[in-house]
Amino acid sequence: MVSPRSRHPATMENLPDEVLSDIFIRLLAKQLAQMRCVCKDWNALLSESSFVKSHLHRSVHINQKILTFFGVRADCTSFTASPFSSPAIELDNFFKFPVNLESQPARCFGNVVGCVKGLICFKYELGDDYIVCIQNHSLSAFLTLPPCSMGSSSESRNTNFRFGYDPKTDDYKVVKLTEIFEPRRMAPVEVYSVRKGKGSWELISQRIPSHLQCIRDQDLVCVDGREGHLHWLCYTYIGGKLTQLILAFDLGSETFKEIPFPDSLRTCCFGDRLNVVGVLGGKVCVMSRVRDTDCEVWVMDEYSWVKRHVFSGFSGGDQIFPCGFTSSNQFLFRSTNVLNRYGLYDPVTAKTKNFKIRGRSFGCKIVDQ
Repeated sequence: MVSPRSRHPATMENLPDEVLSDIFIRLLAKQLAQMRCVCKDWNALLSESSFVKSHLHRSVHINQKILTFFGVRADCTSFTASPFSSPAIELDNFFKFPVNLESQPARCFGNVVGCVKGLICFKYELGDDYIVCIQNHSLSAFLTLPPCSMGSSSESRNTNFRFGYDPKTDDYKVVKLTEIFEPRRMAPVEVYSVRKGKGSWELISQRIPSHLQCIRDQDLVCVDGREGHLHWLCYTYIGGKLTQLILAFDLGSETFKEIPFPDSLRTCCFGDRLNVVGVLGGKVCVMSRVRDTDCEVWVMDEYSWVKRHVFSGFSGGDQIFPCGFTSSNQFLFRSTNVLNRYGLYDPVTAKTKNFKIRGRSFGCKIVDQ
């Protein structure tokens, strides 16, 4: 006698969703993209926010960290990427813009805004307009944000977008800061919340302090914003001297606070001393070039700055340009003498790995994922 189970053998199509999820979560991103094309039910299951979050969380914890160098091609129609694991390989058309830029009358300027939990935020500028997208590369899907609340402007300005994640509310946010030059002032801050869905940008109540003179977009290594805060390097005048400080933004409360620089670095804004702000082991930090070939790293420990590391860059006397900190607590820098030459310093082993990336794309941003 044939049992009912043998007459109706289990197939992938009739497995419970919880079993399918347990199988799918172990697959690579490229394999998931293929599974979504099998049927509508699988596409719906793999598109659920709970599954996407679980897959991203698992990928982050089991996979080796990979640095990817993003740049925009000269024709501004797509991004290219060079992975740190294979720096001699250049991946063309890694990300396609969602509109045909070649048909646009204005020249496009694009770049990476940030990367959090496998999601990469891009922005590109068409004349006076900005378009921001968030891409889930694992699922080959992206979200195009609506136009900013304040719209475009012909005023001379500096606009800075940043992308971060607030663990308290489980929300991804894009923050827009705008500095207007004539007359010099800071425009109201706009924030877009992904959790709220396809809504709009909202103006927050707190304004950027008026005494800040400029906000520097120096986030070359995209690791900021992963623990609920964003940080910018800013300038102001104190006692007639141009002084550096850090502007911090809490993504949960949507409020700002100012963090003073280490005393020895405050007025070293230009010349031989170059500074970059980052996060190291969950703490705010600054990497500063003290000589042409050497850097030191300061870490905010409780309420005071402590100089934790001093390291040398390249052998052969190449000048060093600090880039930032990776999520693995390593220090990234590049050569000002040799095109596309980088160094990655490990403070645990006190060793530097030198490498060159391929391509001559401009506006390079480094994504750590």
